[in-house]
Amino acid sequence: MSRMPPAGPPPAPRKPSRRGAKALAAAVSAGASLLLAGGAGCEGGHGTLVVGVRPGRPGLVEGTAGGGYTGFEIAVAGYVARRLGYRDDQVTYVELASPPASAAPRRIDLAMGVLMTDAGASPGPYPASEPYLPSGLYSISGPYLVSGQDILTKAGDLSVRRLGDLAQKRVCTGSPGPLGARFGTAWQRVFMIASTVEDCVRMLGSRRVDAVTDDAAALAGLASASPGRFRLVGHAFSRDRYGIALREDGDLHEQVDDALRAMFDDGAWRRAVIEHLGLLATKHTAPPALQRYAKTRSAP
Repeated sequence: MSRMPPAGPPPAPRKPSRRGAKALAAAVSAGASLLLAGGAGCEGGHGTLVVGVRPGRPGLVEGTAGGGYTGFEIAVAGYVARRLGYRDDQVTYVELASPPASAAPRRIDLAMGVLMTDAGASPGPYPASEPYLPSGLYSISGPYLVSGQDILTKAGDLSVRRLGDLAQKRVCTGSPGPLGARFGTAWQRVFMIASTVEDCVRMLGSRRVDAVTDDAAALAGLASASPGRFRLVGHAFSRDRYGIALREDGDLHEQVDDALRAMFDDGAWRRAVIEHLGLLATKHTAPPALQRYAKTRSAP
């Protein structure tokens, strides 16, 4: 049998032509651009969505042992994020401090728990009464909940049935504005303590104060956590409409509106109310009417 001649050295790799090298570089550049776009927030693809929340409001937003958050507003934010195309693991929740802990700009795509005014769905300066975000122009989508300030007392105390009954009571509140407007600064100095709603309820439990005022949803959540200890008076003395603040962007605002509308229609909103708002579930049997967003007209 004849032997085959030994194989020669492998051929040297061909150098890509100048045209091919340019095409390869363009493809790599385009891929990198897509990756960068995919890593952006609301403005570019579906990388991450940063949602600002205010914890310490049981029923609405409170921290968990694992470092996360739970509550009605988290349920709303998660639903909206999924409708916008984000998975749960692509949503980052950050605490909104008042005032912001740093003067450096922070990226916040959506902010929960913003009080809406009559012009709340129109772009404009962020309300000065709630300085939780860097300055700028925002629009507010919602409301997703209409609640109000209410009163919490000890379970056996029937002396408080309305706001006027607090005139000679020691009161702790997380929202001093309405009380100051009703009773004046002299009353505030003598009878009022301002603190977080959780601290206020602890003071009520130890009888350091006679009553607590704050958002009805937060008070209901705290009362549910201690059955038989506290009584929610059920006399709201304000009307608060909670919405979602976002940087002025008409298209995104309409997408958030559509997400809230879908949550209202498919029953997810009602299920979240029952799960998180406890005593107030019977008062929130139907979702609120969304405030219509009017696009701003661009300058000619």
